[in-house]
Amino acid sequence: MRRVRKIQLGGIRKAIGGGALALTLALAAAAAYRTHEESDSEVFAKAYPQVSGTRLDGCEVCHSRVTAPPAGQRGGQGVVHNSCDSCHQATDYGRKKADVLTPFGIDYLKHGRDAAALEAIARLDSDGDGATNADELAALTNPGDAASSPEKPAAAHVVLSYDDLAKKLQARTQAMFVNVAKYKNGDSYSDVRGFRLIEVLEAAGVSKDAQSVDAISLDGYVTTFSIEQLRKTFPQAAPVFGLDKETLGECGWVSYGAKGLEAGKPLPPADILLSFEEDGRPYPAASIDAEGRLVGSGPLRVAAPQMTSPGVPDLSANAPEACVQKVPEIHRYHREYEKNADYCAKAVVALRVNPLPPGVVDIDWPKYAKQAVEGRGVVVFGAITAREE
Repeated sequence: MRRVRKIQLGGIRKAIGGGALALTLALAAAAAYRTHEESDSEVFAKAYPQVSGTRLDGCEVCHSRVTAPPAGQRGGQGVVHNSCDSCHQATDYGRKKADVLTPFGIDYLKHGRDAAALEAIARLDSDGDGATNADELAALTNPGDAASSPEKPAAAHVVLSYDDLAKKLQARTQAMFVNVAKYKNGDSYSDVRGFRLIEVLEAAGVSKDAQSVDAISLDGYVTTFSIEQLRKTFPQAAPVFGLDKETLGECGWVSYGAKGLEAGKPLPPADILLSFEEDGRPYPAASIDAEGRLVGSGPLRVAAPQMTSPGVPDLSANAPEACVQKVPEIHRYHREYEKNADYCAKAVVALRVNPLPPGVVDIDWPKYAKQAVEGRGVVVFGAITAREE
């Protein structure tokens, strides 16, 4: 299970008026699965209950989007990231200060960061687009983004079921290594089967002007890839054996589900897939439990190989010291090892193709989450030519 992701900004501070204040917001789940666990989110939900279960029920109202290298890349052409990863990129996961708030978030902070603050700024036009904050939230447009305003229509979208994709695209199976940072399941070598993510976008009529895609999970988790990345195939390293529980007991953390693994032989080059199967088994359909946890990882998820530095398994950052001492230094936790699990998004229900064409706003993607899960499919919207009414 994955708990609904939260952006804890205790270490991410925005200096205003000479003081450093932290804004803490929860990233809520899709549709009716919202869970607010911090005071700011609770205050916001009470003041504007209409945003509950919508695309605004998350981080983007208060948190800005930054331009940075895409997932798994350390340099080169930057892309505009989703609001969650923007905080991570700008602050190095809370290790440094950065300006991460939208104009609405700044106004909320300046006016006291409470229910009275929301009331005080309701008639303001924080983003300067001609609509008040209250009117924008009533229309489910973003009061922190000048490009999002009530008079604009929703972007083009199309819902593609698994059957739709299977008729148009050739599925492929590839062995893939996934390196995790803290997850209990550990690192893995698996056979994943799915459709190339770029081909899914092409089936939706991706625009020639598209630059990136946000893969959005049922619980609101978002990962951003560049279109250039999606068109590439990435080399992989050779598997390293003897790091499983059978060999190391409770200290073992690597699973070897892929067939045909050979010591010293690199895994075949891999693509970024919208995957529907792992080691011959479909992913269990995801849902959000009563505690706001994501249960299950399917029907679809992103399977993305290491893209910068193909490498070897390393222990979890939370591994006990006894286990740390039991393995060679190369397999102890290394922050610099590429943790591609961070962008292997589970339970993907929506793909936002960026940038949105001029004059349109985001669709309310949570409305399509149930349809996507039941049809083992995905809603694609933004810079595409196809449209489904």
